[in-house]
Amino acid sequence: METYRGYLTLPFFLRGFMKNKKTKIFAGFIIALVCIFSFYYYITNYPQIDNYHVTIDAKQISGLEGGLSGLTWNKDTQTLFAVTDAPSLILELSTDGKVLRRIKTDTPADLEAIEYIGNQRFYLSKEKSGTLAIITINNDTQKVDISHAETYRPTVQADKQNSGVEGLAWKPELSRMVTAQEKKPVRIFNILDNEGVFKTDKSPLNELMLSWYVRDISGMDFDGSTSNLYILSDISQKVVLVDREHNLKFMSLTAGHYGLARDIPQPEGIATDGMGNLYIVSEPNLFYKFSPR
Repeated sequence: METYRGYLTLPFFLRGFMKNKKTKIFAGFIIALVCIFSFYYYITNYPQIDNYHVTIDAKQISGLEGGLSGLTWNKDTQTLFAVTDAPSLILELSTDGKVLRRIKTDTPADLEAIEYIGNQRFYLSKEKSGTLAIITINNDTQKVDISHAETYRPTVQADKQNSGVEGLAWKPELSRMVTAQEKKPVRIFNILDNEGVFKTDKSPLNELMLSWYVRDISGMDFDGSTSNLYILSDISQKVVLVDREHNLKFMSLTAGHYGLARDIPQPEGIATDGMGNLYIVSEPNLFYKFSPR
């Protein structure tokens, strides 16, 4: 050890080392701050979906006891189908939000999502049980038998109440259903349907770190005409668009954006019709339509 004015001091080479180490730590801290602020700037100034404006704003669907949840487009009937959770009910809707039909279920179920896959067949998501039911609805259906329907349990964390399967989006060319775990954490899965034999795999979309952008997933839709995946978030009040190259764009569902008079309070279902229109339903009973500019 060396001394200076009677006090012990570190040798010169160690003092230089400590100085360099502090410099490195400080430089690393600055780099980390730059990265954090750059990422924060990106997620708060992200690319916007800019080709929509609201044409039906918060239309109330009367006569509902349960809250509107999932939404899907039936390309064969050119109508929308939605579900309510309590009581369990399936609604057929026109493109302007008019109720065309109310379809009852044989047993209560916590219905959170519905997705049309063709040939009069639909997937229903039952959130609390974490299962999917496959049902048939034709032009004459007034009641569906959910308790005896073909079911499948995706391998997500469905044991956590209200953290199971939430959104559904069907990719017909791949016979693949894209589904989501609502939160804790936000995750996306692919469900492969090979003639009734199901398999669940984690989606490559998880590499996009969606949890940085949305706090939950409340609905999903795949637009076959553009290959865009739309992800709806209730808590974050936004739509995330993922294109085929996995680029992201965002759509705020708060007042002042896209002509909205007020915030969409609790967006729970989303659908596209292949003609450029986007539909959203919100609890308790609100219907929205966005059309191309």
